[in-house]
Amino acid sequence: MPRKTEKLQLREGDYEYLRSLIKQRTIQAQVVIRAHILLDRANGISIREIASIYDLSTNTVRLCIDKYISGGTDRALFDEQRAGRPVEITDDAKSWIFNLACQKPCELGYSAELWTLSALHKHICANAEAAGYPRLATVTKPYIQKLLQTSDIKPFKIKYYLEKRDPDFEQKMHDILVVYKQVSLQFDENGNIIIPADGIKTITLSYDEKPGIQAVGNTCPDRNPSLKHGFVSRDSEYVRYGTLSLLAAIDLLTGEAIPLVSETHKSSDFVAFLKKLDKHYPKQDKIRIILDNHSAHTSKETRNFLATMPEGRFEFVFTPKHGSWLNMIESFFSKLTKQMLRGIRVNSKEELAERIYQYFNEVNQEPVVYHWTYKLDEVSDIETVSN
Repeated sequence: MPRKTEKLQLREGDYEYLRSLIKQRTIQAQVVIRAHILLDRANGISIREIASIYDLSTNTVRLCIDKYISGGTDRALFDEQRAGRPVEITDDAKSWIFNLACQKPCELGYSAELWTLSALHKHICANAEAAGYPRLATVTKPYIQKLLQTSDIKPFKIKYYLEKRDPDFEQKMHDILVVYKQVSLQFDENGNIIIPADGIKTITLSYDEKPGIQAVGNTCPDRNPSLKHGFVSRDSEYVRYGTLSLLAAIDLLTGEAIPLVSETHKSSDFVAFLKKLDKHYPKQDKIRIILDNHSAHTSKETRNFLATMPEGRFEFVFTPKHGSWLNMIESFFSKLTKQMLRGIRVNSKEELAERIYQYFNEVNQEPVVYHWTYKLDEVSDIETVSN
């Protein structure tokens, strides 16, 4: 019976690394051959066959494989340094590579914003000798790649973060969370709204605008799904009719969603929405609105309107800059986009407005009360609901 060939088990990531080595044109031939030996053995090719393919002795092939098993790719691919021989790539040289990788190419006179491995390798080879590291003039791209990976340096990628530019961010966030806690205190243990003895409630609304909703129409009718094609077929060309803005708020006590569709979202539109709220709720109730820092919310036109209202009728609670995640209506807008606006086609802006209002009517048939659950327990000095 022929003896079954035992495959070499490569460590995680080594297969891709070895494949990248054999594609290099400037790497030493013996390194490429040793990479082939490891890959062939991992694919189940016998040591005798590998030796025949590359015109090597079986002992040479076996030695390469044994070195990989005991010491990984570096020991198998590269010759060990002899006693007394200085380290070829010193720690200082590696630090110089790290320093280059942590700078943008544009800071070194190039046009690019980010490095590519090829560009970084080319720059290192071109400037190594002048920097006092002549050995790096012949360093390989796979070596640089692996060196960066060991330190988890990724100069080829961008990871975004959000800078807190509002100096009062923490205080404003605290104020918003206090409001959400106060709303939660307006429900009893069964989830029913507690009506104050004097009958005057504080209505809390989460408000925002969704501008630029495109009214897009088809050039020819859609084809509905069928047994042959289980999806909607649509002509790739379309017609633009313009855009609309949606001003909306959700009542955090009842879950009711209140819309106003407009051509714009200027101060006059915001005032129109406030007038709609004023007509919608009993005159004795206080209307508290959580909203962002859009200029229309604090404009002269808005202030003039508020001056005509009874004292305490409206109260604005502003989210901090770049703190839209604190406004619960953002979740509602996300739901609106997924359920209704995604892929919508209409014949006019008027039809788009009608369908938006229709969506709100459908939602309000079974309203969902939004509850804030993040960090409520961390808010101290919670105030009681003002009536």
